[in-house]
Amino acid sequence: MNFEQLRTLQAVVTSGSINEAATLLYKTQPAVSMAIKRLESDVGFNIFDRSGYRLELTAKGKIYYQKSKQILAQVSQLNSLSESYTRGEEHEVKIAFESTANINEIIKKIVPIQRKFPNTELHLQGAQMLNALKLLAEQQVELAITPWNITFESAGDFESKSLGPLNFQLCIHKNLLKPFNISKPEQITAKILRQIPQLTPIKLAFDMDKTSLAKQLSNSIVKIDDVSCFIASLNGQLGWGPITDFSWTSEMEENLIRFKLPEMNSEINAEIRIVKNRTKILGPTAQAIWDVM
Repeated sequence: MNFEQLRTLQAVVTSGSINEAATLLYKTQPAVSMAIKRLESDVGFNIFDRSGYRLELTAKGKIYYQKSKQILAQVSQLNSLSESYTRGEEHEVKIAFESTANINEIIKKIVPIQRKFPNTELHLQGAQMLNALKLLAEQQVELAITPWNITFESAGDFESKSLGPLNFQLCIHKNLLKPFNISKPEQITAKILRQIPQLTPIKLAFDMDKTSLAKQLSNSIVKIDDVSCFIASLNGQLGWGPITDFSWTSEMEENLIRFKLPEMNSEINAEIRIVKNRTKILGPTAQAIWDVM
């Protein structure tokens, strides 16, 4: 048994087939098949059940695979640590920010770190629709600051810590309510909202609770993938939808109303978290940013 065989095993399990694993590993299909057969020969039992249409792990194979994942994660972490020690201070640190985060407060915490490590380039990348977490999972950034749902843990081997609450309420332009003779938030009902276009995200990088933000209520839907476009749509009377406390300003109160709707669990309480890959050892600058959050 060697690490290359374990990496091949992981590729086959995660992709679901020998052929797809070969593509991921830039190897031929026979080479991948041979590596798995040699691994099974080395361990002395069948890791895969080949009786069905697709390869399935045997009972022993499932246990072996879980242990092998732990070993590969430790090796990856060790390699990352070696690289960190070798290169010293990072040349650059990339951080992806979701637009729903309270970026002003986060930047205040980053300023002293930038002064301490002036030779490290900070790349602050804005993201929408949970793509900050997707960038982190693909290791295109070192840190992600994003809304967090417990289900996101399955998207990667993440470590995270809370930066504070992320509160949503529903919002609508007052003029859209005039035909219904409504002037107070408590007068708004699902029956009325069904007659007004609903603003929803186009497509999130990771699934969220369909009973809250993405639940369709209106007969007419407008899909948007940008926060500034969303706010402009609210102000322009295009429709109604959720807005975060961070995006809400006192100036909005003149034309917009925020409200709750029991049918949609419309006061949505979530978290903003800073997230990193558990197996990736951060360099000194990125680690300092993580520590100060």
